[in-house]
Amino acid sequence: MQLIQFRQLATRSALLLSLGLAVGSCDKAINVEPSNSISSDKGFSTKEDAAAGLLGAYDAMQSTSYYGLDFPVLADLVSQEIRHVGTFASTYGVINANQVNPDNVSVGTTWNAIYLAISRVNYLLQQSEKITDPAFPKLTTQGEARALRALHYMNLLGYWGGKPEGFGYTDGLGVPLRLSPTTSIGPETEAVPRASEAQVATAIRADLDFAIANLPSGAGGNRVTKNSALALRARFELWERNYADALKFAQQVPAVAGFATAAATGTTAPDAIWQLFFSNTDQSQYAFYWYPSPGGRNEFDPGSTLAAAHPTGDRRLPINVVAAATSVTVAGTPYTLSAGTTQKYYRTSSRDDRFNMVRYAEVVLTIAEAAAQTGDLATAITQLNIIRTRAGLAATTITPTTANAASALITDILLQRRLELAYEGHYWFDLRRTNRVQTALPTYTQSYRNLFPIPLREVQVTNGLIAQNPLY
Repeated sequence: MQLIQFRQLATRSALLLSLGLAVGSCDKAINVEPSNSISSDKGFSTKEDAAAGLLGAYDAMQSTSYYGLDFPVLADLVSQEIRHVGTFASTYGVINANQVNPDNVSVGTTWNAIYLAISRVNYLLQQSEKITDPAFPKLTTQGEARALRALHYMNLLGYWGGKPEGFGYTDGLGVPLRLSPTTSIGPETEAVPRASEAQVATAIRADLDFAIANLPSGAGGNRVTKNSALALRARFELWERNYADALKFAQQVPAVAGFATAAATGTTAPDAIWQLFFSNTDQSQYAFYWYPSPGGRNEFDPGSTLAAAHPTGDRRLPINVVAAATSVTVAGTPYTLSAGTTQKYYRTSSRDDRFNMVRYAEVVLTIAEAAAQTGDLATAITQLNIIRTRAGLAATTITPTTANAASALITDILLQRRLELAYEGHYWFDLRRTNRVQTALPTYTQSYRNLFPIPLREVQVTNGLIAQNPLY
């Protein structure tokens, strides 16, 4: 049994039958009752049921509308890291121009995919309380599930919450907060208004704290561990401008052996703390949308300014921007990299490129930025130089006595984040959290568009109970 084939193992994971969300077929390897659906009145009764439900929670993330393509792609399109060159002008094209309207299909399906993922987690958490088998690893199961839920709410805030200036402000906007499952039509399925950003943040922190307390450290892979939960908590505190807490949590993530001397690479980087796996049967769509025919539709090219943003000698440039057709051999398999594409996603036949959920490179850069923000310039310089040296660049010339050293360090750290984490969906949220959208993208003069619109259907079917973001 391969854990990466989530959809084949997600038999009882959806369990939202009253909402029309079907479940998959069962797999004998996990010894669940063979059926195409399960009554929400029955629920989970064994540890195998819960194991399947947890895999179903991961499976929801593989949706093309979520981490299978759209969630990071929308961020990279709107931040101009990706240039839209294909035919989906009414969805991807308008996002690339930052002219998103509430009826944009891709924005609506991404919202729905995230809430589906939350619903699966909520049901698993409820049902896991009923299992009395002493062999059931309840706390670790719930720890993984709650880390996933925290990430989902972070992602909702990233697109639809906060303020145009960023996150962590007292009057920041939140999203509807659902922490219990919806199993039948009635009170459970009634619309709820948007919570405040602070209320959503409280829920995120509670979930991640639970995960950190109950998960093993682990060495990375396709499941959430304590290390990835710590990294997510650090990421969130960085978003919220709580730099001392961001530093505290990031410094608890153990260093990845060999990271500082590892070669620049794509999504199989040795610093992966948590990756979302895909397979030939559980396919991602990244290579298909990046590469031309045969094997792809070439909907995306690198953004027009990304290549020039790399300093001379940067080893990441040929990874991020393929300038000419190149033949490579990876794990014994030959590939042709097309000009105007990327080496991060290239497996057009099997479509099983992994997606980096949490990388140690991000942790290093979080330590660097948070240290600079809190006045520990020596630590910031040390951590920044780890990334620069690994990328083939000279160490920074900034010292603690340099004029405006903290500001200069942060500028370089943010550039290194852009280049190191390219096409992984971070740059837009970095622009948002640092209030640099209008500076980095001066044609984006309508700052209210720093928040995506709430999907039109959510506003209409709730008669406005779920309020639209201002000025849409």
